[in-house]
Amino acid sequence: MPRKAFVEDLQQATNNFSHARTAEIQPGPEDGSLTFKYCPPAHDGPETTIQALVTDVGEYPSSHMYMIYTTSENIPAHISTAIEDVGTFDGLRVNDMLFRLTKLLDKATAGSQQNPLNLDDDDDDDAMDCGDHSTEPSEAELDEESEPESIGAWSPKSPVHATSTSIGPQQGTSRPRPRSSILSIKRRIRSDLRTAKNAGFRVGHLGGLMDNAPECFVIISIRVSKLGISEEAMQAWHMDPSQYFLLLIRYTSGYQALDQLLSSSGTHRPNVFFRVGLSYRYKVPIDDAIEAFSQTKKINETHDGCDTMAQKDSNRSAGLQPCFIGSPLQDLLNDRLLAIIKHRSSFGFGWKGAEAWYTDHQGSNWSTDDGIDAKYYSPEISSQAATLPKIVTNDDLAKNMAKSSFPLVAMQFALRHLVRCTEFCLVCHSPVENDFEALKPYVCSKPLCLYQYMAFGFGPSIEHDIISQPHVVDLLISFCYASAAAGKLRSLPYGLSLSVPAPDLLPPRPKPLTYNMGGFMPDAQGSSGGTTKPESSLAVQPIHKPRKYKAKFDRAKMELILAPGETLLYPNQWVFLNVPGSSDESFHCRVVEALHPTVRLGPPINRSSIDMSFLQQPDINTHHSPSGPRPITIPTNPALTAATLTPATTPPLSRGGPSKNPEIEFVIYDQNFDDLLFNDKQTIICTLLDTLPSVIEMKEYLQNKRGKDMALKSWQDRISPAAAGVLRWIIASNRSCIVEVDHIEGATSRASEERVTGMSQWMQFRFAQGAPDKEQRFRQSIRDVTSNARYPTQYAWHGSPLHNWHSIVREGLHFQHTAHGRAYGHGVYHATNVNTSLGYSMMYGYHNENDSKSYSRWPHSQLKISQAVALNEIVNAPAMFVSSNPHLVVAQLDWIQTRYLFVRINTSVKFDPDIQPKEVFPQDPAYTPTGAEGNKIVIPMTAVCKSRRPLSVKIKNGDKKMKLAKGSEVEDAILLSDDTDVEDLQILLSEDEEENAKPAQQERYERPLTDFVPGNLDHQNLPLLEPPPYATPMATKALQRELNGTLKVQDTKPAHELGWYVNHDLISNMYQWIIELHSFESHLPLAKDLKAKGLTSVVMEVRFGKDYPMSPPFVRIIRPRFLSFMAGGGGHVTAGGALCMELLTNSGWSAVSNMESVLLQVRLALSSTDPKPARLEQGPVRDYGVGEAIEAYIRACHTHGWQIPPDFRSSYTPYDSNKPLPIPPMT
Repeated sequence: MPRKAFVEDLQQATNNFSHARTAEIQPGPEDGSLTFKYCPPAHDGPETTIQALVTDVGEYPSSHMYMIYTTSENIPAHISTAIEDVGTFDGLRVNDMLFRLTKLLDKATAGSQQNPLNLDDDDDDDAMDCGDHSTEPSEAELDEESEPESIGAWSPKSPVHATSTSIGPQQGTSRPRPRSSILSIKRRIRSDLRTAKNAGFRVGHLGGLMDNAPECFVIISIRVSKLGISEEAMQAWHMDPSQYFLLLIRYTSGYQALDQLLSSSGTHRPNVFFRVGLSYRYKVPIDDAIEAFSQTKKINETHDGCDTMAQKDSNRSAGLQPCFIGSPLQDLLNDRLLAIIKHRSSFGFGWKGAEAWYTDHQGSNWSTDDGIDAKYYSPEISSQAATLPKIVTNDDLAKNMAKSSFPLVAMQFALRHLVRCTEFCLVCHSPVENDFEALKPYVCSKPLCLYQYMAFGFGPSIEHDIISQPHVVDLLISFCYASAAAGKLRSLPYGLSLSVPAPDLLPPRPKPLTYNMGGFMPDAQGSSGGTTKPESSLAVQPIHKPRKYKAKFDRAKMELILAPGETLLYPNQWVFLNVPGSSDESFHCRVVEALHPTVRLGPPINRSSIDMSFLQQPDINTHHSPSGPRPITIPTNPALTAATLTPATTPPLSRGGPSKNPEIEFVIYDQNFDDLLFNDKQTIICTLLDTLPSVIEMKEYLQNKRGKDMALKSWQDRISPAAAGVLRWIIASNRSCIVEVDHIEGATSRASEERVTGMSQWMQFRFAQGAPDKEQRFRQSIRDVTSNARYPTQYAWHGSPLHNWHSIVREGLHFQHTAHGRAYGHGVYHATNVNTSLGYSMMYGYHNENDSKSYSRWPHSQLKISQAVALNEIVNAPAMFVSSNPHLVVAQLDWIQTRYLFVRINTSVKFDPDIQPKEVFPQDPAYTPTGAEGNKIVIPMTAVCKSRRPLSVKIKNGDKKMKLAKGSEVEDAILLSDDTDVEDLQILLSEDEEENAKPAQQERYERPLTDFVPGNLDHQNLPLLEPPPYATPMATKALQRELNGTLKVQDTKPAHELGWYVNHDLISNMYQWIIELHSFESHLPLAKDLKAKGLTSVVMEVRFGKDYPMSPPFVRIIRPRFLSFMAGGGGHVTAGGALCMELLTNSGWSAVSNMESVLLQVRLALSSTDPKPARLEQGPVRDYGVGEAIEAYIRACHTHGWQIPPDFRSSYTPYDSNKPLPIPPMT
């Protein structure tokens, strides 16, 4: 519940929020409000009581806004100004709002020297006179955590009400621009943004763009559902089709067109920066835009922990959210975009050629004598680009280089690397030369790229995956372990600088067993498994000979005692040692402290938690587990040991054995993994994975660290850096999308619309592979081959040995390598009977389900996987297969789409019986797959994408409901109410300035572009509401601010552009304004009717209630009368002259709306021709009466179900305020 969430967050802030100058945080007097005291320094005045009110608690915690005000008197001017100009903190939870608000107040009280936001200074000239003409801050300075809000000269006061005389600096100068230059810039801004709008993108701006403010933002966005990305890719990339992908462009010296940016890029750093992200609105609030460019940890860095997934549904706000490849994409845009565009401009390259030229010639000197290789002009060939929508593949730069819109070009370049991200390396951004397709992006084959990908956080958060999908992580580790144990790993983690123990000093590993038609036998080729070693040529001899060292070992203290003079070990190094009397079992430990010759070690870690009672120490009976110390019990039955002990519960070593301090051998983790031989690398990977805790224990540890350092690297005594590096590589290199369907802890209910029935004792995962456009190519194959068939597709099983699945989830299904012979031709083999595929899945591996010492299975797996098989959807054209009997052999990879992965798990969990899904996918009776129980399997409709489901979906749209037949139509219909903000409409809808700007001294003689003349209204006989008898401090203060801002806008914009006029001389009461709307488009019937009656404006009365700005103003037309809707009129004007707009009721009003936006929307409503245009009534000009306007407003609210403002009775009506408002009859 929204209110419950607010109350809980407020309680948490009351208990936990800590700030040196903040005190007494408590609930406010109204529902959804809170109050606290801000205590400035002694010389800055008394403490200030500040109240924050959530304007609509029902929208918390996603799309709500805050109204910030103070009830204190005699507060300092700079604090008052800061409170007035603070934002609305859209979508922020209480704790985050308090943090930002107190930071702004701290800046305001810090004095002008430490106040980069200039909150306490309203005069721009003072900033010019102070002599501070500092140059543009560097990228590093922008990212300084200590100054998160220091971003140039922008302040919350800068955006909408800045005057034209406060033109900011341009390229380092503070001189104001001439009028002609300003008009030219505005024309180019409008042209560039309209071009982007016409190309199909949403356009927004922040920070005084049209006023040439020195600090401003342009936002270009597009709905994710329009990018042509498959549902599988969106799921793998953590994107919602209803979200927008946003490109934020920050200009630090005013707006610059493409030609200006290119001319300046060769001399110094251009004053333009980029950020990308996701949002449920087409633009983000100004606070989020500032934070995106100022914080050290960028908004797009991969997120850790479980909070992200837990809050995903509750954070559907307008705020900027991370994008899955945000960091590498931002680096590409900030570092290379302008240079790449310049190469295109200079040499005529396409995007492909310009990017390749940049990569090949970066940092080198090139002259025209060297010539240009023809490869840079070769056309780009991309299977993905051929299937993508035009809005993603369009290239505006190729059409008109000179007049291209830079925001549009930047967005097209960003989409090129977003939608086709799997084609490019995430570090060097060069094309990835893979012979397979992938669903997730990765790096190229250069070791340095892999190192940077892991070291700089470009990869996925392993902590996030461990918490959100622990069984998937268990699955990936198990696959890798099985492959390494069999010597089958074809790709290895090169370039990570992993320091590992020398493998030839480790105890020998048992040879894997091979299944050979009904029995298991040792693999004759040992650990290599007969696999061709494609990387063996890269392996070199170790750079130094590894050594075994000897030392005395104090069991009681876990200390090594080195020989005198030896200084071998240092803190945080890792060692592995052999303890005498423990069957040569190896232990891995971290060096905690080195006071030579004594070295203290951390808790020992071993592969299999065997009985070590001979080392039992009476005085040590606890150890550290994820949740803290807990007692340990050593089981006496060796058969139960592996089931009850895990690596995290390895018992401490203690007294016993033949000697108190025996001599032992140990090895240091000092070998570079890259220097090992190919087979040794596989052995080391198994050894490192042996030392890992189980995934469940890692999840437990991270959840107990919530809110702290949520990283596995903080578990220093338990996970070595080398093991953590291998774990990160396993997760990051997974190129498929695997999602849990079943869970083995807690409830095991099978009531799922995702689950296939007929495989009751197998664990199921949704499984998607291939390029992001693979699903689209699969659907195209169906249309090309079987579009008219009753059953266009069929399902079939594909089995493979466990050690092959590590490669399959990275490379997809293909037939480049022959494993078991191809008696029925080349292609991917399938079977309709699962037992046939299961026979192939047992070709290698250790089959004894009860043997915990299987050296082909990860010993700490909770799942203990022994077999895996995939269920694929195939184009149903058996006659075109390579073979259809006894196996289905399909050579066309575009005809195959993986859907499910089934694994046999060896646990004590017994799943509930299958429950058939409500909606079932129809299957071909001749090719329906058979499950493990011998019955035909039942596939849920959710196995296929939405566009192929015969669904009927109802979407509520206001008072109407639309019935849509297909999922694709549903996606196009979602979130239709994301309206364009007023300030963005002003740019997109305003008329252009005159083409040729004239000198300023001639401007006064120019012919006006409107027939409206301000100040000519005869107001003596206007029927107005009675003057208000009330005045409240909150409303009066808000109205003063609104009137000043409105008059400022009126003074700075041409009348024909503005379209409304407020005569200050006619405002005798702050609560009652008379406004004229004028200069309507000449083609509108309303404009023609006004001209026919000799009128130049529509006169309105705007009346503000005592609860303003918490309640909307009452807006009504006075003169002339309009044709009613029943008589064929429109324009949202009621029969009594009131406006029929939800915005002007409590249902649609927002306390942060300003009068400029209200007037613009009222004017747009009168100009609307849907469903009918506004028309004036025939006959002489007449006025509307006060009473009929009030009755019409109440009637409209009741008709549409809109809420009447609570103060409407006492502010505007002659009725008794204690009685309910009567509903006027329809007229």
